[in-house]
Amino acid sequence: MKRDVVERVLWNLSVDRFSKEKFRENPEKFLGRFALDDECRQMILNFEVDQMQKLGVNPMLTIGYWMEMAPDRRISSYNRKLRADSVSSHSASPKR
Repeated sequence: MKRDVVERVLWNLSVDRFSKEKFRENPEKFLGRFALDDECRQMILNFEVDQMQKLGVNPMLTIGYWMEMAPDRRISSYNRKLRADSVSSHSASPKR
């Protein structure tokens, strides 16, 4: 259920001009239209695409959302955000 709601929000923000405008004007108010818990609301507001994908959100929706709405829309920034968690948990440095 959580994943479905997040996907609906991201889809709206990727394709609907009115939704994009309303989100830019007042993100909290826009997200209030959806049955989101606080965790999912924060994921969207903070562009935590890595956490969205862990929840099972379609990667095409997360990249579309990033490219349309993120303050830094560069694909390199999106990729860094996705790798941030995996790099820290899969470091090549020796364990001590």
